[in-house]
Amino acid sequence: MTAQESSTAAVAGRSVFAGQQVCEIAGLRTKPGCTSPLFEQDLWDFRDVEGLPRSMKATRKIIDFRKIRNPLWRLVAKEYLIALMAPEHEAVRHLAHAYRIHRTLQTVAHRAEYLPTWFNWLTEQGLTSLSELTQSICDRYLQLSTLRQAEEAGEGNEAEEDEAEESDDGGESEAELVETSSGYRLMAVLVPQEVADYSELFAHDRCPEGFRPWNGASAHLVIGSPKRQGNKTQPACDELLQPLLHDCLYLIQTLAPQALALRDKVRRETVPERKDGSERGNRSVGRERRATLKQVIRRHVAGGRPFDEPNHLAMASRTQWGWNEDHPFFHVNLQAILREAGIHGTAARTVKSGATGGILTPGGLLEPLQPLLEEAVQAVGTAPPWGRDAPVVPRADGGGDVPWTLPVHRLGLNSVLDRIRTACLVVIALVSGMRQSELVELPRDCRLPPQGESGRARYRLKSKLIKGQGYDRAGWDEWIVAKQAYDAAEVARDIAGEDASHLFPEGLDFDEWIKRLRRFTNGPEGARLGLTPIPDGPLTLRILRRTLAVEIAHRPGGLLAAKIQLKHLSVTTTEGYANRPGGAQAKFLAEIGEEEQKRNLTLTLQAFRDYQNGKWPAGPGARELLTFFKSIEEELGELDVTAPVIRHSDQQVISLLGHRAGALHLGAANYCWFLDPDKALCLKLAKTKNRSQPLAGMCDSARCPQATHHPCHRPVWASAAANSRVFIGKIGRSQKAEKSRLTAEAERADQVVAGIDAALVAATGGAHGQDQ
Repeated sequence: MTAQESSTAAVAGRSVFAGQQVCEIAGLRTKPGCTSPLFEQDLWDFRDVEGLPRSMKATRKIIDFRKIRNPLWRLVAKEYLIALMAPEHEAVRHLAHAYRIHRTLQTVAHRAEYLPTWFNWLTEQGLTSLSELTQSICDRYLQLSTLRQAEEAGEGNEAEEDEAEESDDGGESEAELVETSSGYRLMAVLVPQEVADYSELFAHDRCPEGFRPWNGASAHLVIGSPKRQGNKTQPACDELLQPLLHDCLYLIQTLAPQALALRDKVRRETVPERKDGSERGNRSVGRERRATLKQVIRRHVAGGRPFDEPNHLAMASRTQWGWNEDHPFFHVNLQAILREAGIHGTAARTVKSGATGGILTPGGLLEPLQPLLEEAVQAVGTAPPWGRDAPVVPRADGGGDVPWTLPVHRLGLNSVLDRIRTACLVVIALVSGMRQSELVELPRDCRLPPQGESGRARYRLKSKLIKGQGYDRAGWDEWIVAKQAYDAAEVARDIAGEDASHLFPEGLDFDEWIKRLRRFTNGPEGARLGLTPIPDGPLTLRILRRTLAVEIAHRPGGLLAAKIQLKHLSVTTTEGYANRPGGAQAKFLAEIGEEEQKRNLTLTLQAFRDYQNGKWPAGPGARELLTFFKSIEEELGELDVTAPVIRHSDQQVISLLGHRAGALHLGAANYCWFLDPDKALCLKLAKTKNRSQPLAGMCDSARCPQATHHPCHRPVWASAAANSRVFIGKIGRSQKAEKSRLTAEAERADQVVAGIDAALVAATGGAHGQDQ
């Protein structure tokens, strides 16, 4: 159909999409044997579409147009959404203001969530046609959209998330009202604008000719919220990251092997219930069963073995059936006793009435044994069935050994395994930098064989790259990760079980998972195991990804460096980029690069301000750096002469320091100004052919002519000197070589500290002389 034919059909009152399958128009593939929703249907079900990301919420796979009251506008909504998914359609591509790239089904479903709000509000205002729209009506709708009921106010948060994923340019209740998010207000502008932009396509109703809400201005500009530039997600603070990482590693490394072993034991020893074909009225069978039950009860007493407790769900059922908590057998799992005696099926069922104080079972098996059972329960008590003799493990805080679990029911064991799985998700996300869409796509066989020799092996995980790929182009990608992430993937696979196709479920709710993990670590069981309570604070998978990027770029001696070799993380991330230049790890490396640029500029500016404030650097490269800073100061002085009224901003100074900042590399306790590879001591010692960057692992900042020490490095060197002397005092007389080595290290550290102090004194004297 040509553009002219499409326009003619629309004018004639028949949609250009009438009678067609939605998936066919949008280029979506359905699973074999499944059909696509038709354009005319008021419920579009996309659950049978192939290639949808597993992270996509189930609610977004179904679009319900019945929520729009005006039937005429239901058709408008359908045409609008199809146009977003099919920009190359003959009837769409000639529209002046239409998008030229495909909108994903997830984005389209998100738009569909806002359409009923917009159209139904117009209906409440008495409008029956889009031709009645005016700018004042749109302004009023935006004004009302700034306040919503408390439970609705958070809906717009996902709008901001979707806008980050795909950039788009283009009656009140008496309940408590709160200000909506900028994302919610953004959609209050974007939806009316897009409906107007596609108005020419609609066959049954259109906006006034040439009408564009807010004159087509950017939605961000209309709501007064500038479009996000760069990554605004803040990393997790140390107060939150420290206990989170500590507890998660403990759950994976210490608790997971024990919990999985107990789960396997439960599966082996749990006897599936079978039907009992014997007749209940047979007296001889009844006598034999009662005799067996007596033996079971007496064995419990002889072995001091508690009887099984029912789980909390069974206890709740007993309360509903009329059982009293004072009943002598309220906390006894009677069916477990019967099953232990080999009695299954109908004969093992207890009657739902316990109000009489008796213990009724079909055939009256337990009634004659009630006195014996009461005496036995008083003697040995009751306990959950599993983990009674749990192996001991070291507490997470080093405070001795404790059983890894108290006796638990199977439901309790499943809860522990769920908390461990959450810990696996956190560690993989934090160590690899994967997005949620990539984490959910991790298949059961995501662990690829390690490459390299033992001790220098490289560990790889495979998953699907989702973002920016499109459903028909999503393909497998590889991440080179640290061993902690590789091991966490193995534990998550074992927890998921053999029937699971992926490590984590579709549409996982990370907020709920982390809440449950907090309840576990902050609760009685976490205290018993010595776990550190995880404080409140925002924690999302985006925050974890951002935290890794910032840790690698800004803080080479930070928390992750202590817990998980940060240098190794940086190496594996770089190797992942080199291994697959177009992969997801390359994008993550680019984020790190941006952070490193910001870090270098900030640190160089701080070093210059310290120089101006009398805090001079020390070390072999200090003289050259001071000369450079002096030249910058002179250049700024010349600018003062030409423009004395203008005060120099940090940005102006940064522009002068830019080249030097680009050469900055952070050492463990020094700055490396890598300007000339020929002067780099580490490259000379290593005799390496790659001269593009220094070798931090071989840095000797006390001798390298490009290394400087600053006041911020003094505590590290002072601590190193003190620790060396502590070790020297503990070394025996026979270990002369070790004592000599530590003595040399302590003297070297003392010299660096003395140099930093001397530089401060010299700077103070120099500044004083200038004042004179």
